Amino acid sequence: MRIVNTIFLLLFFISCTTGVLAQHPAAPVETEDTILVVSKEVARKILEEYSSANGVKEDLVPDYSKQWMVTDRPHIAETPILTAKGYLQWETGLQVSHTNTALSHTKDITYNTMLVRLGLSRRVEARLEMSYLGTKTTKTADDSLKINTNGLSGLTVASKVFLCDEKGLRPKATLLYGAMLPFVGSEAYRPENTGGYIKFLFLNEITHHYEFEYNVGVVWDGDGKQASYIYALNNEFMITKKFNAFAEIYGSFKENNGMDDRFNGTFVNDHRANAGFWYLFTKDLQLDLSGGVGLSATSPDYYIGLGLSNRFSVSSKNK
Repeated sequence: MRIVNTIFLLLFFISCTTGVLAQHPAAPVETEDTILVVSKEVARKILEEYSSANGVKEDLVPDYSKQWMVTDRPHIAETPILTAKGYLQWETGLQVSHTNTALSHTKDITYNTMLVRLGLSRRVEARLEMSYLGTKTTKTADDSLKINTNGLSGLTVASKVFLCDEKGLRPKATLLYGAMLPFVGSEAYRPENTGGYIKFLFLNEITHHYEFEYNVGVVWDGDGKQASYIYALNNEFMITKKFNAFAEIYGSFKENNGMDDRFNGTFVNDHRANAGFWYLFTKDLQLDLSGGVGLSATSPDYYIGLGLSNRFSVSSKNK
């Protein structure tokens, strides 16, 4: 119960403080405002978009509606780029992984993972995520013994908040935080208690054709008191405007508990390597293919995934 209370307090604190951070991204403090003189026609167009001059100041962040869609898949590292304001973006995919041990062979299948992202403003996006999962286990000692399980995962509710844009060595930065709810989904796959996570997402554009994307964070899965400390290091290559490739390393360090249910100072390591590509048919429609291998004893032997993503406007101002 303490972990649930702690997570809710953290999420409440972050929801309050990141609103302040989002309104005041890192930038040199100016003591005086700059006065700009514009024509009446330009002023009228500005006021059609913003109710006041303060609204203009508060929204001086990238307008991603003018750019090609950027997704959180197929790589594990999540992008600091938000869904464009007034757009709904869905990202779905299929993944199959295989794990062989001395006792069994397990195939984990994500029949469908669905991430829905809604751009509430240029600074904030809302997110809902849920998957339909399956597990097929065959005991090597007796091939006739097979265990099949299928069902929905728990529902994850989350948000991305813009922190600052890239400038010099300073990366583009976004805060991603969310809660994993135990109220819906299959009992086999949903968490026993409310879980949560906090991640910081960063990106540096090294050249026009190469970007380095990296994440750090902490996750409580809701099935125990242990925390997992996660990381992802992703290299992205723009081969053409439509065709992109990536290669990354990612993983986690999960706390181990002793007999007294307290952290005993050791971790379970899970590290993996992943690579693939994605192709944009239009600026709002993407197909991706990826695959990876496990680098530690607790990781799957290998896995492969296929995905489709789409973005469309839900605001009359974008049409």
